[in-house]
Amino acid sequence: GLGSILWKMALPPHTAWSRIIHGGQSSKSLAGGGQDKHGVHSHEITIVSYVPAVRGKDGRARGPLIVWKTLDGLTGKVFGGGSVDVISPVAQIVPIYVPHHDASSVDSFRHAAVILHEDESATIIPDSPSGKAAVAAAIDGAGRNGLFTHTINRNSGSIKAYRFHVSTDDAQNIIAQQVGGSAFIPEQETIVSVAYPRRNEIVQSPARILGDDSLLLSYLNPHLSVVITVASSNGSGPADDISGDTVARALSDSSSQKAKPLGATKPGEESPPATSSLSLSSSPDLFVNLVDTVSGRILHRAAHSDATTSTDVPVLISENWVFYAFSNLKSRRTEIGVMSLHEGMIDKQGITAFSSPDQELTFSSFTSPKPIVLAKTYTVASSVTALGVTTTKEGISSKQILMASGEGGQLVSIDRRMLDPRRPTGQIKDSEKKEGLHQYHPLIPVSTLRISSYSQRIESVTSIVSTATNIESQSLFLAHGGPDLFFTRLSPSRGFDLLPDSFARALLSMVVVGLCFLVASVKGMSTKKMTGVSWA
Repeated sequence: GLGSILWKMALPPHTAWSRIIHGGQSSKSLAGGGQDKHGVHSHEITIVSYVPAVRGKDGRARGPLIVWKTLDGLTGKVFGGGSVDVISPVAQIVPIYVPHHDASSVDSFRHAAVILHEDESATIIPDSPSGKAAVAAAIDGAGRNGLFTHTINRNSGSIKAYRFHVSTDDAQNIIAQQVGGSAFIPEQETIVSVAYPRRNEIVQSPARILGDDSLLLSYLNPHLSVVITVASSNGSGPADDISGDTVARALSDSSSQKAKPLGATKPGEESPPATSSLSLSSSPDLFVNLVDTVSGRILHRAAHSDATTSTDVPVLISENWVFYAFSNLKSRRTEIGVMSLHEGMIDKQGITAFSSPDQELTFSSFTSPKPIVLAKTYTVASSVTALGVTTTKEGISSKQILMASGEGGQLVSIDRRMLDPRRPTGQIKDSEKKEGLHQYHPLIPVSTLRISSYSQRIESVTSIVSTATNIESQSLFLAHGGPDLFFTRLSPSRGFDLLPDSFARALLSMVVVGLCFLVASVKGMSTKKMTGVSWA
């Protein structure tokens, strides 16, 4: 029945933590095309568990160990498993999807993984020749740039980027080399939240046509991540001065520099210094950092004052948009920060039959210019505990931003255009009207027609995930995290590809049958006439 448990599995004794691996860096094209598509064997998962050192009944110490099992996620059937000894704590797990495997081999699975330790050593699971060969092939097949990963240490505030490569001495030995990184001083800032883009998200268009026929180019970086930090409160003396006034002065000095208007940069030109949303009336205590996980560079940094730091900050990355929500203690309201990232603009005369803009055809996390960031802040009446976005088959339908209310237990959908940072603060121009932009107002009204949970109260939602259907106009989403689960269907652009319930299906069937009868009758009459003409 609905809500029944299909299968369950006991974890190894004394397990400290477990992770589920599904897909990987090389699983870019799944069967059927599109995003969130499940092809053959894509329901195979691997469960990785870390068992610290324990002393057995015989008094002998065992571990620490990495225990793994590969199984069918639908039926719970175990395909195989094993364990490997580890010396250093685990810093990152990099899943590797094996598109071609030997089904007759016991040690051959659809998944492998590279476990990166804090001492920068690497462990491969499954620890077998076939598993090591699959990882080496994935690294060699990642292209000339190689396979990258990163680690984030919240205690030390460090972000490190690594590149995997196969040892020249041993083809089954994987070496991790640090290629970049950034750091937040723990006495000044503490990392509280990290968010990544959704896997295999379809972007319908890399540019947006403006009202004056110019093009606004989107900054699409698959390696983008958002790191939320808050000002540390455990410092004393000079540390407090560093985390308060020093940071405020640094941000205010950078924002006081004269820069080009946002969006006025030519393609390939270095973006102007991004201004901060910092108010000089008080010191900032919430920082939003856009980080490239391949190079470790901080691409953009924004600050907010009077923000609560006692709860997690929900963050969402969709296409070239970043959304986050936090509570403002001074105004006693929930604010939603919105950023849109762009490479630049091309005016309406920039692309003709005889000329085209000088634009880079390749993207590099190390050398490409930083994005141009457009940002605005909106407010909603209730607190927000989770953010999500609708997903459709081809990405043609408009996007709806899904928000979970902490107080009322409601799930609300808001048109993304209402959160556009390009909404003008002054009088709307004719070109802006053509784009459908509305005049900026900080308060986002919530209509009862936009409450997706209807009259149901959904408690303690911490995550909202969505998936596509076979129909472009429909999107499915699941809200979970607390004791309640809520699953429903949405139509972001209404049912433009569906027939309405009032459609006269019976009349259409009668017309089709009548036309078929008419065609058959005319064909018989034509054949009879041609036969008579031939005998005449």
